[in-house]
Amino acid sequence: MSAYRYLFCDLLTDRPITTLELAGVSFERRIVQAGTFQATLPVTNAQTAERVRQVFPPEDQPRSLAGPGRVICHVYRNGDLWGSYVIWQATPAGDSRGKVTLQIQGASLESYLHRREIWDDLAFTGEDQIDIAHALIADMQDEPAGNLGIVPVGAPSGVLRDRQYKASEASTYGDRLAELANLTDGFEYCIRTYLNGEGERVREFVTGQPRLGRPAGDADMVFTRPGNLLSWSYESDATKAATRWRARGDTVNDDLTTDSEPLVGPAVPAQELLDVGWPYVDRTVDYQGARDVATLQGYAEYYAAKRSGAVRIPQITVRLAEDTVVHPNRLGDHARVTIVDDWWPLGADGRPTFAHTWRVVGFQITPPARGAAEQATLILEEAEDGDA
Repeated sequence: MSAYRYLFCDLLTDRPITTLELAGVSFERRIVQAGTFQATLPVTNAQTAERVRQVFPPEDQPRSLAGPGRVICHVYRNGDLWGSYVIWQATPAGDSRGKVTLQIQGASLESYLHRREIWDDLAFTGEDQIDIAHALIADMQDEPAGNLGIVPVGAPSGVLRDRQYKASEASTYGDRLAELANLTDGFEYCIRTYLNGEGERVREFVTGQPRLGRPAGDADMVFTRPGNLLSWSYESDATKAATRWRARGDTVNDDLTTDSEPLVGPAVPAQELLDVGWPYVDRTVDYQGARDVATLQGYAEYYAAKRSGAVRIPQITVRLAEDTVVHPNRLGDHARVTIVDDWWPLGADGRPTFAHTWRVVGFQITPPARGAAEQATLILEEAEDGDA
């Protein structure tokens, strides 16, 4: 069975504090979004309590020593770094039987981007979108108390953008980065942590244009049902979608003596769906700081391409081997998935009706309890132009 270890460190300096034995652990990785982390820490004796207090001081001790917002948990699997999570919440509790536990919740380093606000005006004219993203990361880390040692990595995209970010908007770096990425001809990003050749932990802000990951032809994650694919689901949700999109930005009239309204871009229809009988379903998405029609149209075009009709989210839960090629840092890579069951039977030609090579856009790992099989849930993205 794989060995998991949980090392708690200072968020800023990455100085180790201690390791703790956790139970009920679950952690995620996503593209652009922060992945969640949750665990329970059983406090079974005074010695364990003393060790836990090194990371989560009780209320009668100085909070500045450690605690939520100050510490990061590094998750190791068989000595390899599988994820790093800022701990944002901790709740100690004692029950009626005298048992004491500590519930902890956190999120991957992308969550930190959404807890830092842009407090200086920033302007970019005709600059590569990747350079703008890297500049935002650099600005966020400009002072020692905000420098998490995250290194931007990624080649220019060749796509130029104009952007203006006002301090008065109090927007977060994370919100602005997501808006910059989620455009037609945009890009993807994540923050990955890993061990370099010297065994040191590295934090990188990684971009990929148009997407992260290796080509479908390089797929070496292979899952079959029956076999190592244990379960699957295929959600289709029209409440998260539309067939006509608009984007709404800021008010462009600065004259306080006259009426003013937010700038609204043109409607962008999902014409292919409307042509085959879909009804109008309308959505307007807000983008604080957007002050020109072309930018708003770009946002609407992105949503029309990605979120029209119904949003489908295929997921599979697979059994992990000890030497698995699955790794949370492989966001964007492809997996070959074959399913044969009552829902997806063999076709008339004897071949599986479900056999696809799709991108992995999310991982959820649940380390096993003693004696249980190790599993992972993979969130997949349907191929846009047919399977590879």
